[in-house]
Amino acid sequence: MRFLCATDLSSRSDRALRRAATLAREAGAALVLLSVVNDDQPETLVASERREVSSLLAEQARAMPEMQGLAPRIRVEAGDAFDAIIRVAEEEAVDLIVMGEHRKRLLLDMFIGTTIERVMRRGRWPVLMVNRPAERPYKRVLAAVDMSEPAAQALRAAFRLGFAGRGELTVFHAFQQPGRGNMVLADLSAEAIAGHVAATAAQTRAELGKYLSSLDLGLGSRLPPIALEEGTPAEALRRSVDRLSPDLVVIGTRGYGAVGRLVLGSVAEEALRTLDCDVLAVPPQAA
Repeated sequence: MRFLCATDLSSRSDRALRRAATLAREAGAALVLLSVVNDDQPETLVASERREVSSLLAEQARAMPEMQGLAPRIRVEAGDAFDAIIRVAEEEAVDLIVMGEHRKRLLLDMFIGTTIERVMRRGRWPVLMVNRPAERPYKRVLAAVDMSEPAAQALRAAFRLGFAGRGELTVFHAFQQPGRGNMVLADLSAEAIAGHVAATAAQTRAELGKYLSSLDLGLGSRLPPIALEEGTPAEALRRSVDRLSPDLVVIGTRGYGAVGRLVLGSVAEEALRTLDCDVLAVPPQAA
């Protein structure tokens, strides 16, 4: 197993480096550290900057207790960060890309997305965005599923990478109550509406149990705890994260066409932009 950590030597990337090192140690994985320098300058300056960044990255790795004994492979590439990450991930045959929290530039993000979101959309590797300091292993993992194949891919990746097996895994699912608006217009009592919601939740829980049993995750007859939340997926996920305080949220992404990538959001992208915890986003084409 091989993990790739992309860093720009910022404090955000420092968190990602520490988490990537911790995960590599836990999984017995090889670790590749990547930094990208601007190639829109004279070749002599590019070469000088590559040497300087390589030296700084090696020094940073040596100073981290989490890196001791790992002997990470260091690569410094020139060009666009997105292109370099995708190229190196392919060349190194990695199983996971680890990146720090992105800078929020609202206007630019709206049209082309951040580097991490571009990697998530266009790449074929699970992407871990690290938001919090890597002070402890992931103990509470929340896997958001919608009973689709992309959600199944995300769950399988979480188990394959070791995220779901070491800590307490909870499966989250959002549902919406059919006809809730009509119930309110019909002046049904709060108790009656709550009864309908409870019945829908029970049916949803049963369907989710069948779905999880069909995935062959190696759990046998023992299924993880299920957290159901009424509402739209993004809103319900935020409420569940606030209530359960997970260390990591696991979520599958969906592929969109070229236009959709520009104008359509997704629950995964909303999670990357708004959640305070770490997020593992798994694309549908993940190996």
